[in-house]
Amino acid sequence: MNNNEPDKIPWKNRIVLGLFSGLVYAGIMAAFDYASDLPFHEVKFVFSTLIFGTFMAIATRWMVKKKEKVKPDEI
Repeated sequence: MNNNEPDKIPWKNRIVLGLFSGLVYAGIMAAFDYASDLPFHEVKFVFSTLIFGTFMAIATRWMVKKKEKVKPDEI
């Protein structure tokens, strides 16, 4: 590996981060539904967790690549 190539984030860390982010997002959305007197839907909760978690896992890798390309004197 050369110095210009960004370090890779381990898959386990990406999965845990995505799952945690998805659970937080789905929990907040469920709280909004509860505050609006809407019923809790398990399928909606799981779907929100998976979709948002997947997006966050992908976005984290992209953000790390982008951040590591910035030179220290540009910060």
